[in-house]
Amino acid sequence: MTKGRKKLLLITAVIVVIIVIIWNLSVTGKKTTLVNVEEVLIKDITEEVSASGYVQPKTKVNITSEVSAEIIAVMVEEGERVTRGMPLVQLDTLQLQKDVDQSKYGYDEALARTEAAKSLFMQAEEEYERQKELFARELISETDFNNAEYSYMNSKYSYEAMINSTRQAKARYEQVLDLLEKTTIKAPMDGIVTYLDAEVGEIAMAQTVYSQGQILMIISNLTAFEVEVDVDETEIIKVANGQRAKIEIDAFPDTVFEGEVIEIGNTAVVTGSGTTDQSTNFKVKVLLTEANAGIKPGMSATVDIITNVRENITTVPYGAIVMRSLDADSLARANADSTEIVTAEDSSGNSENDSTEAVSKGRKEKEYKEVKGVFIVDEDKAKFVEVKTGIADQRDIEIVSGVSEGDKVITGPYRTLRVIKDGEFIKESESNKGGRH
Repeated sequence: MTKGRKKLLLITAVIVVIIVIIWNLSVTGKKTTLVNVEEVLIKDITEEVSASGYVQPKTKVNITSEVSAEIIAVMVEEGERVTRGMPLVQLDTLQLQKDVDQSKYGYDEALARTEAAKSLFMQAEEEYERQKELFARELISETDFNNAEYSYMNSKYSYEAMINSTRQAKARYEQVLDLLEKTTIKAPMDGIVTYLDAEVGEIAMAQTVYSQGQILMIISNLTAFEVEVDVDETEIIKVANGQRAKIEIDAFPDTVFEGEVIEIGNTAVVTGSGTTDQSTNFKVKVLLTEANAGIKPGMSATVDIITNVRENITTVPYGAIVMRSLDADSLARANADSTEIVTAEDSSGNSENDSTEAVSKGRKEKEYKEVKGVFIVDEDKAKFVEVKTGIADQRDIEIVSGVSEGDKVITGPYRTLRVIKDGEFIKESESNKGGRH
């Protein structure tokens, strides 16, 4: 091969390489973003409010003492079944018996004094009536009549005072007698002793207006259970009495119990006030509508309250929903590229910096608002579409307007959804193909 021919082949090879490079650059010059895509489907959605709490009997009574005294006998054990009126705890009666005796003496004395005052009153009344008749006949002086009247009034008021004193003495006597009877603590209802904290020799502290007193035991009716949960303030408006619920108890894996909301707290419970962990919740009670002998008070449980059910509605995955700040023009164009910068001189001869400054100033004067929407697949580009949403479950959300069944929406990756723009070239990830159901 001649030297000239080799040179021609080399030049031809270089040209071919250059053409290939230029072609590759032209093909790959546009930026393509890899995304996950799913179809808009028509399906049912069940909206739920989830909360956790503990199982407790629907009816339970805390047994406390109304008398501060030493415990001398405990007649029941934890887990024992009791009936209404059955003795549970016996307290020491020595001091109270003395108080009863003393109060009885005081009451008896008051009764005797009252009878004496009554006799004096009756005597004074008779004398007053006699003197009144004689005075009317002008047989006695006015002074004698007045003295009889004063004596009558004095005896009357003394008698009335003694009646009141007797009533007070009787009330004191009945009060200490009642306390003496309460040294024998009895069951207020049928049930099971589910908690016991009373030992012989301890001092049972009485419940007062200023202190709750010691809980000696708890009697529970174990024929009906409920779960008390804390519902966040942002969710409580969705909850109503009578709503169905699904209850999962940790002690019964893979078992779901049916329940019903029976009580909603009216007052918020605030925890961690003034700290970063502050939370505001409302107490909600959910009744278990099916029985299970293995359920025990205090078991941990999770409750899913069914607050809304919609059938045959347009849905997208919850993760497809994004928020964008758009001005009025952008709403019409659906999120144009707001980062574009004018680099060439305009027809007036303004420089690049002057033009950029003018555009920036114009944009600052525009009013922006947060818009909820999704990115749909428009051929090989992402297109922002404003949507109105409805209820949601753990995965999907209802679309009231904006997209239709069969549209494809971009669902991720999460970082991509945060920055993707309207009109951006996209490509569906191979690992994502297969759709949802």
